[in-house]
Amino acid sequence: MSLAEAVTEPPFTNRQIHRSLRVDVLRELVDELVKQGNAVWTGAKNTKDSCLIFWRKPEVWATMIHQWANERGMLNTVLTLFELTNGDDTVGQEFRYLDPVTLRRALDVLQSQGKAQLFVGTSDEDMGVKFFT
Repeated sequence: MSLAEAVTEPPFTNRQIHRSLRVDVLRELVDELVKQGNAVWTGAKNTKDSCLIFWRKPEVWATMIHQWANERGMLNTVLTLFELTNGDDTVGQEFRYLDPVTLRRALDVLQSQGKAQLFVGTSDEDMGVKFFT
């Protein structure tokens, strides 16, 4: 989300009363979200022009995904990221159709915990992941 664009749209602007949140105030709000782990800055290095706000932290997604893999007997099985978010086995799962950036961050959490290993592909969808106990 670009902060400059965000302040021109609801909920950061109210056209009926002609008021908008200033970019510097929104930047402070996002800084707090970043400190809490609910957002990350995505702009160029050392700029705070754009961000990604998580409605669930990557750690929460990681737990959900690993629990699913364990319950479905997918441990020690390699899956593509496409299968993980679009496959028949994920119908009804909250992480189905999860955006690639958030999915990758969740899988990075699992990898750092030793619960998954990522395999490089030709694109994000071709990447693979193997889950461990």
